[in-house]
Amino acid sequence: MKLTKSKLREIIREELLNEVPFGSDWSSSDAKGQVNDDIKAMSKVLGKASHNVIKIMMDSVKKGKYDAMDLSRGIESGEASRMHFGEADFLRSLWTKVRDQFRRYSKGKLRR
Repeated sequence: MKLTKSKLREIIREELLNEVPFGSDWSSSDAKGQVNDDIKAMSKVLGKASHNVIKIMMDSVKKGKYDAMDLSRGIESGEASRMHFGEADFLRSLWTKVRDQFRRYSKGKLRR
């Protein structure tokens, strides 16, 4: 690939935009470590919550309360008032993660 002048300018512009702005250092020498520790803890909590949500989804489909299509439709078009901001996105991302696993519990019953 030939590096043209315009391509080089574009690369430099992208690199400059991705730089951390001046004056945005950590508030103290310990702050970076504290933030990293807290992010690890938050990630652990979210991982457990994800596991519990997926378990509820799987158990309900296994018990025949509803099928995978009902669950998908509920997440996409259900009442917005039942969730806080961001929770619908979280459920959508979990659904995307596990939707293929639901086929195993819906053999012969898949709706299209």
